[in-house]
Amino acid sequence: MVKPLAKVDTAAVLGQRALGRHAYPISILGLGGHRLAHAPQAEAIRVVHEAVDHGVTLVETAAEYGEGRAERWLGLALVGGRRERVTLAVQCCAPRRDYKTAMLQLDDSLARLKTDRIDLWLLNEVIYDNDPDWIYANGALDAAMEAREQGKVRFIGFSGHKAPHIHLKLLARGFAWDAVSIPMNPLDANFRSFERQVLPELVHRGIGVLATRPYASGAIPGSGVVKAEEALRYALSLPVTTVITGAESRLVLRKSLRLATHFKPFHAGEMDELRHRARAVAGDGRFERYKTTLEFDGPAGLAAHGYLPSRKSAKSR
Repeated sequence: MVKPLAKVDTAAVLGQRALGRHAYPISILGLGGHRLAHAPQAEAIRVVHEAVDHGVTLVETAAEYGEGRAERWLGLALVGGRRERVTLAVQCCAPRRDYKTAMLQLDDSLARLKTDRIDLWLLNEVIYDNDPDWIYANGALDAAMEAREQGKVRFIGFSGHKAPHIHLKLLARGFAWDAVSIPMNPLDANFRSFERQVLPELVHRGIGVLATRPYASGAIPGSGVVKAEEALRYALSLPVTTVITGAESRLVLRKSLRLATHFKPFHAGEMDELRHRARAVAGDGRFERYKTTLEFDGPAGLAAHGYLPSRKSAKSR
C-alpha cells in the first residue's frame, strides 16, 4: 500500500515546452522507466497512469531496463487511450551501433510496448570515445533514418552521461539531431560539465534537451550541500525541454509532480549560489560516479568496447 500523501493539485497545470526547433510540446517533467522495472507490475502501471493523468507527456524506457520488463509494463499501462497522450522516448541499446541489432531492437520494443511507432528513438549510452565513429560507420544512424522513413520513428536523438567531449564530437559530425539527453544538476556545473559545454551547443542548434539525473543518481541528498527539491528546480530552470525523473512508486512520483506543477524558475543569482554551494564537493566527481566509474554503464556496452563490467547493472539511474 502507498502511504497516505496529499494528492497532487489537479487544478495546477504541468507546464510544457517545445522539443527544440520543433513545434512539438513536451511536459517539463518526464517519467523515466528504469526504476519502473524494479517495482511490482501493478504498482508500475499505477505510477504510469497517475503520471499521465496529471499531465506527464514524456515517458522514457529501454529494452535493457529489467530485461524488457519496463517496456512490457508500459505496453500494458498505455492501453485505453493513454498511448495517444504520451511521447514515448525509447533507448536503442545496440552496443556495437550496428544496423541489424538496432532494427531488431526497434521491432522488439514496438512489440513489447504494443505500439506501431516510437516518438523519439535515442541511441543509448554514447559514452565511449569511438561511439561517434561507430554510430556512423556501423549503421545505427542509417537504421534510425530508415525507421523514420518507414514511420516507425518520428524523432531521432542520442543519450549519454560520461563525458561532454564525446557529445560534442558526435554533434560536430553534422547530423540534425532532434533531441539529446544529458545529466543536469548543480554538481555537474562544477565537474566535466554538460551544462557549460554541451547545453549551449544544443540550444544553438535547436536540439531538444532531455535533462536526466537531476539528483545525480541519488547522490544529491547525500552531498549535504543541495536539497533534492532545489536540484529538481535547478534543472527545470535551465533551457531544457524536460527533466526526466524515475519513480518506483506513486509516493515518489507525487513528490516530483508537486514540485513541477508549482515550479517557479530560479533567477540567475540563485542559480549561481547553488553552483557555488556545490563547488566544494563537486570538483572531483565523487558524487557523479556515472562520469568517473563503470558502475552506471550497461554490461553489453562495456563488453562491446572491451571492458569488463564491475557489476551486472547499475542500482540507480
